[in-house]
Amino acid sequence: MTRKTDNGRRIKATETTFAVVETLADLECARLSEIAAEVGIANSTASEHLSTLQDHGYVVEDDDGYRLGLRFMDTGTQAKRYYDTLLSASKPVLEQLVNDTGETVNLITNENNMAVYVDRLFGTRGVPTDSWVGKRRPLHMLAGGKAILAELPEEELDAVVEEHGFPAASEHTITSRDELEAELETIREEGISFNDRESHKQIRAVGTAIVLDDGVYGSVSIAGPAQRFRGSYFREELPNMLLGVVNEIELKLTYR
Repeated sequence: MTRKTDNGRRIKATETTFAVVETLADLECARLSEIAAEVGIANSTASEHLSTLQDHGYVVEDDDGYRLGLRFMDTGTQAKRYYDTLLSASKPVLEQLVNDTGETVNLITNENNMAVYVDRLFGTRGVPTDSWVGKRRPLHMLAGGKAILAELPEEELDAVVEEHGFPAASEHTITSRDELEAELETIREEGISFNDRESHKQIRAVGTAIVLDDGVYGSVSIAGPAQRFRGSYFREELPNMLLGVVNEIELKLTYR
């Protein structure tokens, strides 16, 4: 449960540094000229930012070029500790869900109006996707993300839409406020949200929010191949299992 603050003050040099970091995250390893071209800055400017990051352990240079350093792993571990209470309450329950279904189970939270994967567990039938712990995705295209949106106050929902709009990942992604509002109303009535190939044309998912009296803590979703996630398994069996799991997590958080 985080709130985004925007006081209008932005530092250009800091934004450039983060652009360099995000470029390296996308490219994995790159030469100076590649990084400069991607960010849209001079080679000399890119070199200054890379040298600063390297001095602090966030970037490493080897024969193949520049890459992100393991200092990010340390920093990421510290950031994840904020969610220790949620993780400790949910982990055993999610592990049981994975054992029962054999599918991929995700724990998601809303940070700065984006869905962030806090934990991912894979069963015997789980399939790899382009998401990982720490990955950020638009809320409106995920089952867990829409479950969170359905629980937000109107002004917070407005802020999400105003900041991020409706980028599409497939032809099935929601792309308008009216379409989103209609689906959120259904989610509020049923307590379950569906991702019907909206974030990836071959993936479906079922999600529901973790909600206590003081707000939305996150959501849990079960994801898998669209070919297998269909019929009553997708629309009834998995949702019923998920509702029970999230209820158990909510009880653990309430009486921790």
